[in-house]
Amino acid sequence: TVITVIFADPLIVICGSNVDTHEGAVIYFRVIQIGMIFNVLSLVINAAQRGAGNTKIAMVTNVTSSIVNIIFNYLLIGGNFGFPKWGLFGAAFATVLGTVFACGMSIQSLFKKDSYVSIPYILEEKIKPDFEAFNAIQKLGANILFENWAMRVGFMTTAVLAAKLGTDQFAAYQVGMNILSLGFAFGDGMQVAAVSLIGKSLGQQKLDLAKTYGHACQLIGVVISVIFAMVLFVGGRTLNQFFFADESVIEMGVMIARFVAVIVLFQISQIIYGGCLRGAGDVKYTLVVALISVTIIRPILTWVLTSVFSLGLVGIWLGVLSDQLTRFTLLRIRFHQGKWVEYKI
Repeated sequence: TVITVIFADPLIVICGSNVDTHEGAVIYFRVIQIGMIFNVLSLVINAAQRGAGNTKIAMVTNVTSSIVNIIFNYLLIGGNFGFPKWGLFGAAFATVLGTVFACGMSIQSLFKKDSYVSIPYILEEKIKPDFEAFNAIQKLGANILFENWAMRVGFMTTAVLAAKLGTDQFAAYQVGMNILSLGFAFGDGMQVAAVSLIGKSLGQQKLDLAKTYGHACQLIGVVISVIFAMVLFVGGRTLNQFFFADESVIEMGVMIARFVAVIVLFQISQIIYGGCLRGAGDVKYTLVVALISVTIIRPILTWVLTSVFSLGLVGIWLGVLSDQLTRFTLLRIRFHQGKWVEYKI
């Protein structure tokens, strides 16, 4: 947080900011980063609760955060109902405020005696840290950390290349990424279920049950992705009309929506496959896949298609598609080999 706040200005330049938006982007970024501690704390607590089978807390905190964010965006951006008119700073402040509310709810969940992850229970039973468990967490966490870093490098590179195409193109790209994030939300929900159920089954030495849970989550994911793809194919234009008035930008959005409709068919499945492997502790493989697909294939192919072949937004989204297809293929092969259930943490 300290590093990103201090070096916010050059970081935003690297991300491809324009002269007219740079100052506002720096302000927004700094405020968001200052509030990052609340986001991280909430994520860690929710992850612990998820591991104990309490997936409800993550949903409740995320919904609460979104509602608070929306309400205070309305109040603080335009200065409605007597609130100060803070503009872009208000948008960032509202986001942080939503995160603070979510963090408070996550912390509160630790003090419920009926919760498996409960501070009162830990104190009453005098439970002490287990360094063997800590080492296992450190081992798994390090791989997942590097995997996420690798993915962020790929995502940022794609965003920088998209920003260089122009303001309208970048706006259409951003809306497309927001739509794609809905697919991630669906996949992430099934991934959480897969991690919890598979981890529990493997802990009970029920290897076949773990595979069954994996296949079941995957089947549900396929159904969701097909429905979502159909909605995007049919309603892509209507969806983009909510964001844009310019017909040329809407046409870009429609094209992107069709790309996303194809991408989600692979995206949701690869997220679930990845969750199954992580639930079994096979995190080194998922790290290698992320390095190959997101950090290497996606940026290089996107650069070639946009800078060498001048394909513009088509090149950007072909790069995204190549990434998702690569991850889907590699993770699917690993899952169906079945050896992941024998992995020892």
